[in-house]
Amino acid sequence: MIDVKGLYKDFGSLHVLRGVDLHVDEGEIISIIGPSGSGKSTLLRSINLLEKPTFGEIWVEEKLITPPDPYLHTEIIRASYTYKAMMAARGEDIKVIREIKEKDLLKENSRFLRKEGPEYYALLKKIIAEHYENAYSVRRRVGMVFQHFNLFPHKTVLENMIYAPMKVNRLERPKAVEKARALLDSVGMLAKQDVYPDTLSGGQKQRVAIARALAMDPDIVLFDEPTSALDPEMVKEVLDVIKRLAETGMTMLLVTHEMGFAREVSDRICFLDEGVLIEDAPPDIFFSTPKSERARTFLDKVL
Repeated sequence: MIDVKGLYKDFGSLHVLRGVDLHVDEGEIISIIGPSGSGKSTLLRSINLLEKPTFGEIWVEEKLITPPDPYLHTEIIRASYTYKAMMAARGEDIKVIREIKEKDLLKENSRFLRKEGPEYYALLKKIIAEHYENAYSVRRRVGMVFQHFNLFPHKTVLENMIYAPMKVNRLERPKAVEKARALLDSVGMLAKQDVYPDTLSGGQKQRVAIARALAMDPDIVLFDEPTSALDPEMVKEVLDVIKRLAETGMTMLLVTHEMGFAREVSDRICFLDEGVLIEDAPPDIFFSTPKSERARTFLDKVL
């Protein structure tokens, strides 16, 4: 359902993600954990393209939503002038080296031959034609719940709920309102439909944010530390909502510091450190017998 392949994300000289590979099956619940600054939120935001990957590819429901990365496709690399020249030089193939040099002379006359040649670009275009889908259409099926709620402060709870379904999905207002009220009721927030977000507690805001994400009928929901901005007494009410959602079979990726919750609801635990996915294992294995010393040190501090 989701495939992250060779994902790198740099912010200037800061290397936040360094070659992350992650596969998520339909209906799986995956908790992404690790120390602060390890790249957890950046990974989640990259999956929803709120951050543009530096290198690598992201596939959602077998559709490529990032530009193809040639370095992940052997046949494309082998078609490049750079690779052919390198192989020719190794084998001292004078004929091929001469051809490459002749094609270099065409740079001024052909933008298409400027870097890696027509075969290389033809293969890139083939991948785009067969697999690429506009990220906007895919993101409509991926819900996102943020650490700081991101509710519109100038809209009531109900208006927050119906805005995207009407604007993006072209849902008629009566149907959008009916759906919004049902979802608010499911998270215990129907009584607050006419108030503004600044009158709500943190836990209430987050429950509305979860309901708002569900209003778009997503196939996947991404939770970016949904309880880290809450007072301790409010954490449980939000985790209970997420737990009920997990029981429906929704595919979910959850960045969290709540180790007990992650252990209870997750199918897999992914442990990141310094932008590298160090461990990917079922919770009973990860929490009892982590493979890496770094994961053991982390668990000793948080459990």
